[in-house]
Amino acid sequence: MPGQDTIRAFICISVAPALLDELEKVQRRLKLDGVRWTKRDQIHLTLKFLGDIPASVVADLEQAIRRACQGGKPLRLTLQGMGCFPTPQRPSVVWLGVGGDVDALAALQLAIEKKTGGLSEHSEKREFHPHLTIGRVKNVPFRELQRLGERVLGAEVGMLGEWTAAEVHLMKSELLPEGAKHTALASVRLE
Repeated sequence: MPGQDTIRAFICISVAPALLDELEKVQRRLKLDGVRWTKRDQIHLTLKFLGDIPASVVADLEQAIRRACQGGKPLRLTLQGMGCFPTPQRPSVVWLGVGGDVDALAALQLAIEKKTGGLSEHSEKREFHPHLTIGRVKNVPFRELQRLGERVLGAEVGMLGEWTAAEVHLMKSELLPEGAKHTALASVRLE
């Protein structure tokens, strides 16, 4: 349990409001039993999950993000395709894929990982896979999991649209009974 002098944090890119509208339409259309849909104000493209960090490193993290973003240009990103983690046979997360300037996005994510590495104890072992988490599988009997994964993979979700990502955000995440509350601690422009 984090103490008063710690913050649960992550680094992300926001999604354009018009695309969030389209994303909500997909969530309503799918009607998958056992999936708790991610609320609109919680949807983002995670570049790095930091976990619980000392509040005293927030300014250092902002500077590290600035260094990682230096020379970076705004990214043209798209929302397209859908899948689930860890596998369709045992889904626990439903996601929408991110396309567009993915090579530049991966380079930005790697720069953020390197520049912020000493400021957080959390490190990601998995390869970066740009996506938006749109739902989490809850209370689905084991024998039904594969069927749910097949429905996710079979859903017809084409390209929902594109947006320009021009800022990277350092976010605070408070876990509350009604769901996570995300607050921006710092924003760095890609220019």
